[in-house]
This record gives sequence, structure tokens and C-alpha cells, in this order.
Amino acid sequence: MKVPLSWLKEFVAFEAAPEALVERLTFAGLEVEGLARIGGDFKDIVVGEVLSVNPHPNADRLTLCDVATGSETLRVVCGAPNVHAGDKVPFAAIGAVLPNGLKIKSAKIRGEASFGMLCAEDELGLSEDHAGLMQLPRAIPAGTPLVEVVGGPDVVLTIEVTPNRPDCLSILGIAREVAALYGCRLNSPSIQFPEAGASTADTLTVAVEDAEGCPRYTARLLRGVTVAPSPIAMRLRLARCGIRPINNIVDITNYVMLECGQPLHAFDLALLAERRIVARRARPDETMTTLDAVERKLTPEMLVIADARSPVAIAGIMGGGQSGILAGTRDVVLESACFKPALVRKTSKTLGLSSESSYRFERGVDIGGVDWASRRAAALMAAQAGATAAPGTIDCFPVAPKDRSIVCRFDRVRDLLGVDIPDNEIAGLFEALTLAVTDREKKSCTVKIPTFRPDLEAEVDLIEEVARLYGLDKIPAAAPHSRIVPGVNDTFIRAAIACRNTLAGLGLTEIVNYSLVSEKLLALCACSSPARGAAGATRRIVLPRPISADQAILRDALLPQMIETLGRNRARQIAEAAFFEIGRVFFRNVQQTFTEEEHVAIGLMGPVGRTGYDKRSALTETEIFLWLKGILESLCRKLAIRVAERPANDSQATAPGLGAGLAFQELTAAPALYNPDCFEKNRAMAIALDGTPCGVLGLVREALRKEWRMVEPVAVLEMRLAPLLARVNTVPAAERLPVYPAVTRDIALRIANRLRHIDIVNAIWKVAPKELTTVELFDIFIGNGIGVGCKSMAYSLTYRSGERTLTDDEVNRLHEAVKDRLRNEIAVEIR
Repeated sequence: MKVPLSWLKEFVAFEAAPEALVERLTFAGLEVEGLARIGGDFKDIVVGEVLSVNPHPNADRLTLCDVATGSETLRVVCGAPNVHAGDKVPFAAIGAVLPNGLKIKSAKIRGEASFGMLCAEDELGLSEDHAGLMQLPRAIPAGTPLVEVVGGPDVVLTIEVTPNRPDCLSILGIAREVAALYGCRLNSPSIQFPEAGASTADTLTVAVEDAEGCPRYTARLLRGVTVAPSPIAMRLRLARCGIRPINNIVDITNYVMLECGQPLHAFDLALLAERRIVARRARPDETMTTLDAVERKLTPEMLVIADARSPVAIAGIMGGGQSGILAGTRDVVLESACFKPALVRKTSKTLGLSSESSYRFERGVDIGGVDWASRRAAALMAAQAGATAAPGTIDCFPVAPKDRSIVCRFDRVRDLLGVDIPDNEIAGLFEALTLAVTDREKKSCTVKIPTFRPDLEAEVDLIEEVARLYGLDKIPAAAPHSRIVPGVNDTFIRAAIACRNTLAGLGLTEIVNYSLVSEKLLALCACSSPARGAAGATRRIVLPRPISADQAILRDALLPQMIETLGRNRARQIAEAAFFEIGRVFFRNVQQTFTEEEHVAIGLMGPVGRTGYDKRSALTETEIFLWLKGILESLCRKLAIRVAERPANDSQATAPGLGAGLAFQELTAAPALYNPDCFEKNRAMAIALDGTPCGVLGLVREALRKEWRMVEPVAVLEMRLAPLLARVNTVPAAERLPVYPAVTRDIALRIANRLRHIDIVNAIWKVAPKELTTVELFDIFIGNGIGVGCKSMAYSLTYRSGERTLTDDEVNRLHEAVKDRLRNEIAVEIR
């Protein structure tokens, strides 16, 4: 929102330097993004009258102009396409310095002398328009100092208005804030104008078929308008706010929109079929050509303003070209309405069409100020376009909003803000914001909420208003304190801190992402399962009215953002990264109710774990996978989760309270919470704790890595945090140290390629005697000597007794028994 201070001071006479105002507004919650100084004192620049225009003898695009400056006539070489005899334009004499720093000197241009310069608006720092010379009213005498015509230097503020404050998308809205901050009076512009002739209702018919999409629609008729350029002051103000002047009728609608925040639209009465206006939904396959000369296909979900035959405007967004204001327009229908924000937002997004009007309607306009804005525009048209207003207005307003009031307790204000503000001052701050205090009691007051403040819904909102006006910088910073609450269980918080510290100690860097993600990222990564529970029931939570398409869905997994973060780092020449994130995910459960969980995600990229010269080569898929698996196992050990060399069962007891511990299972689409399509084929596993799947670990698929030009393997992991932290505070019982020596025997197996390492290990433990303590794989061989479709896997088995020293004969018998039982359990050949 651009706010010229000269315009602002018409409504509130405050005395403050621009820099001081910027600071005050920012502390009041209206962040000022920029401050620009426009124009200058225009010394030695006057109004010049072009007496004659002749071709330049040596250039096709230049002309020789004789310009009267009030005291003399000078020859000027001009290259503007819009110079004509009789024009009044800005003339910079020799020695003048333009706002951009250019000093005017006498010169010869293509052999012809030039004694000054005729100026465009951008050369004077008044706007960015360089299409031609700035045209001034011809009634102004030549020689008049330009500063008397366009005014002196001005300051334009660029204010970032948050979506909850649509009332500040106007000069009057900002003026209301400034008046409250400086204790000044707010001066509203005049809305008085004469009425004559037949009434509006006798000439025009208005019908609203969709009261939900258009809760209020007003139409006013103005006859006998003269379409002409707007006054220069209005044109300059529009330009400073980023709007291109067109003609006085259109400019007035834009001017009032900027002034009070209510978008308006003007129709040519002669171009409306049957002099009828209908607010309705578009019909199937209906089209219309908008003011930007683009034909647009409409859908039945879109609200349009139509005449008796066809649409003449897309409600709240843009008018149609066939009913716009033309040079010969004489009778104008002035529309001022309120449209449903969600409907305008959806239509604007579908059509890819936005405007200053849609920007305001999407955030909500003041339904109570619709008629006021219409009156203000009618008053300006009567004064500047010679219009005669028809008596009355057509106001379709079936359901007026109910009055809203909020009770504010004075002690509650002081308790929340931590500042001792007197009761009278609190009530005075409300009144300064034009929030009427209707009922004052000893300990509270009742505040009537105007229709232009939809953001005020509860007592805490009023307290925030007090804080803004009192000054956030005046509220003292309270020293942090803590309370011990008996009976409160903070086990999970302490466990999460332990998990975070452990991951940081393992060399990982913590990242934090927003909880909102885009549909595009989720579809690209396809990490989470689309359904959880009932068939066809989506697990994702989509926001009904997202501010941005990039933040439209509550994340149901951490992996998409983890992969994106790794990819963004790689795109910025970061070759190595080890990240982790602990955060919440959101989804619908089997009963389709909202659920949130804490998850942890880990991502590895590049030569992690290597040092020095070794970093020159990338990790293989196996290496980076094992690095990630090792990080998980180290984390589990630190968090008191069993990472055993052998599975626990009834006959082989584990340490008390440790459970079955960490295990890995096959990742399948049906029961898993994660989609196998996110990973390389056969390069992912489901993580199980105490036999229950709770996460996934794997290598990101190549097609997904290519989206961020990652050619090297990337390993990622995500799991639920609650099972991981369940036993952090468990104190394991000490195990008795072995006192008898261990004996190792090797076994080499010739097996089919379809068998996996986990199949062999599980088979060994299934037939293992109690003396077997560890099983370790130390070699894999695939070659012609083994046979087609086969491989050799060698394991080292360790035997130990807790009661005595085992002899070689005893170990040999145990080892042979394992071999014999393996032959019977699975199809293996002992080599």
C-alpha cells in the first residue's frame, strides 16, 4: 500500500518527520517497507506554451519547438511524440537541475541549437511515465512556476498491510491509525452533492440472484458527465500510488478506492441492455472480454455482473470492454458493492487475473461503507465531470450484519501487557481508534466493533489494540521465570532434548521447516501414503483458504521438505550435508479426525564421514546407506533402545525393560505409513521398534534427485518420535560380564540370489544353541565359480558359555549342529 504524505495530511494534521512516522507506524503493527521522496522544488522549471512545432531538418523523430516561457520565446529541440502547438508543458531553462540530477545546458542537437528542455513526468520525478511530455492544463499562464502547479516535494510510504487488516488498505484507514497514534482529529472528505431529475430506480433495474456471493450491491445514476482528463493533482496522486490515469470518470473510481478502500466500477448506461443489472453466477460455457482485451471463459462457480443479455464485469475483479466508459459517455451507472472474499479469490486464481479491486475484495471490504464510497465518488463526479446525480440509490442489502460488542476488563489488560495503564486511558485508546465505548463500568467497558474492523473478535484483540497504541516499545521486557508445577510429566520434553542433543553430537545439523507445504512438493516426492485407514479416505489436511499455493497443505511427513532442503543446498554448491529435523506432522486418522505427531527425519548427502583426501570421491549407495543406519543405531543406543546382535525371545532374556529393540522389515505399500515409490527399488526398509513399524530408511530414487540435480546417492530416514523416546529414562539392569573365553567358527554358504542377509541371520538364530552369542557377515562373493543365480556368503559365529570354558570338541559339535539344521531349514549348501 503506497501512501503519499501530502494526501494523508488532508485527513489528519499531524506534526512529525517522515522518519519518525515510519518508526511509529512500525511499532503499531504497520510495517513500512520503503520511504521514497518524490518531485522537488523545481527551481528554474516553469510552465511553457508550445507556440509552433516544425520538423527537424536533420532527424525524422525530432522536432523544433518555439516555446513561450512568460518572459521570452526560445527554440527547443524535442523528441516527444505528443508535442503539439498550444500545449502547456513543463519547461526547464538552462541552468535548471532536474530531480534526477541532470543539469540543463545549451546544446546543438543534429546541428540545431536547443535552449532548454521540455519534460516528461519521469524526468521530473513525478512518476515512471516516459510515453511523452507531461501535459498541463491549457488555462495555466505560461511562465507559472511548476511548483505552483504540481506542488513541492512529497514523501511516499510503502506499507506492508497484513491480511487481517483490510481497513488499512486505504489512505483513510492509515489516517485513522495516525490520528489515534498522535492524538489528532480525523477529517473525513465531503460526500455532499445535489440531486435532480428522475430517480435512479425509475431508470435502472438491479437484481441480486446470489445473495451469498454478493451480500450488498448499490447502484447510483449520474447524468450528463463530460469525459475528459482528470485534474493534474488527481493524476499525480494516482501515479504516486502506482495507478495509471485514464479519464476523469475512471480515475475518480480508482481515487475513491485508494481513499477509502472500497473498489468501485462505472458502466455506460447506454451500453447496458434493457438498462438492467444482475449479480449472478456465470452460465456454462459463457465468455466475456475484459477491459484488458482478453476473452475469458467463465464457469458456473464465478460471480458476474450482467445486463439483460450477457456479463459486463467479473464481480470484484475487472469490468468488461463492451460496457466501459468511452469518450462519448454521457450517463454513468456507478457500482459500489461487497462480494464474498473466498469467491473473488477463487475466481482470480482460476482466471489468473488480479487487480487492485480483487486485492481488496479478497481480504474483505467494509460492508457498512459501501454507500459512503458511492456518495464520495458521486460528489467528485459532480464537481469534476459536471455530472448531475439522479435522486436516490438502489441498495440491495437483504441481511445487514448484526451489531458486535466486546467486553474488555481493565485488569485483564494490565495483566496481559504487564503495564499499569489507567482505566480512562484504556477507554480513551479505544475511542481514538473510533471504537465506540457504549457501556463503562467500574472494572470493564463494552466496546462496539465497527464493520470495518472484522479482525476484532475477542477481548484479547482489544488488548492488542491497546498495546499497539500505547507503544510496544514502551512495554518493559519481563525477566523470564519458571514455575514448578507438581504432578506435571515433562518426560517427553526431556527425552526430545536428549534426542536432539544426541543427533547434534553425532555431527548432524538441525533444520526447521514450515508446517505448511505445497501440493506440488508432496506429489513430486510421494513420500507419504495417500490414504491411511478407510479405503479412499485421504489423510492430508488441506487448508480451506490458503494465503499461498505453496503453503496450502499441513505436512503429513517430514521427508519431502528434508529432500527439498538437501536439494537446495546442493544447488548452491554445498556438496556435503548431514541434517536432522524434529517437528510435527498432521493427518486424518482412521476415524477421519485430525491428528498430529512428533516425527524425526535425517538426511545425508555427499562424502559424510570422510576426511581429507577421501572426500574427493563420493560415497557409494551401500556406504551412505550404512552411515545412516549406523546413525540410527547410535541414536537408539543412546536412547536406551536395544540394538542387539541377536533377537530377544522367551528363552533368551534381555535386560529388564529394554524390549525387543530395533529391527528392520521389508517396506511394502499396504501396511506402511510411507510410500515405497519415494525410494530406489529394493533400497529401503521399514524401521520397527519392539516389533511395531514406526518409520522408514532408504535411498531417494534417482528421478527425484534429478529435480535438484543431485547425481550422488542421498539417504533419508523418518520415524515417529514417541516410540523412539519411550525408554529414554529407563535405567537398564547391569549385565554380568563374561568371564569365560569365546570361540569363533566360520561358515560359508552357497545360496540363491533371492535370499537376503536378513533371511540367513533369522534362520541361524532360529536353530541356534544358547551358547551362540554373535553372528557377523564378513564376505559376499558372486562369480562364475559359484554358479548362475547363486552367491556365497560367509559368516563368523561366536560361541561362549556363561558357566565354563568350552572345549574345541564341544564347539565343533555345536557348530556342526547349526550347519545340519540350516540345511533342513533353508535351501543352502555348506561350502
